Amino acid sequence: MGFKNITNVDFSKVLVDAGRAAHPEIEWICDDIRSLSKIPSDSFDVVLEKATLETLFVKEESSWSPSDYALQAIDDVLKSPHFRVPALLRMPGWSITVDEFGESFHYYVYTMQLGEETSEEIRERFTSLAPDWGRPVAATELTSNE
Repeated sequence: MGFKNITNVDFSKVLVDAGRAAHPEIEWICDDIRSLSKIPSDSFDVVLEKATLETLFVKEESSWSPSDYALQAIDDVLKSPHFRVPALLRMPGWSITVDEFGESFHYYVYTMQLGEETSEEIRERFTSLAPDWGRPVAATELTSNE
């Protein structure tokens, strides 16, 4: 595919070591997604995740109303634009479009454009699903939510 500067993050040292051995051209980081202490702020332009959000929400009362800790963890590591529509809506000055693919299992592609406004349909649809995601969070240093 020609992608460069790929970074994989996992909690499992065994998986990270195996990944390094199989694909030394990729950066492998063993870190806890709840703190991401080994990853500087604003590290990533794009994130493709598999079960990452579920890990952040293990101790949350509701994934629809995440704690300040969970929101800050997402905000801290990702450069804008982020992923997931409620998080994307937190980025002023960016428009969001959502494309859905698949039949029994759905895949979503989120496209953002700087300097445009998100349509009211997208804004209303996703803010009504998860209104607490839209609240402002004061930037603080993350500490474990344990």
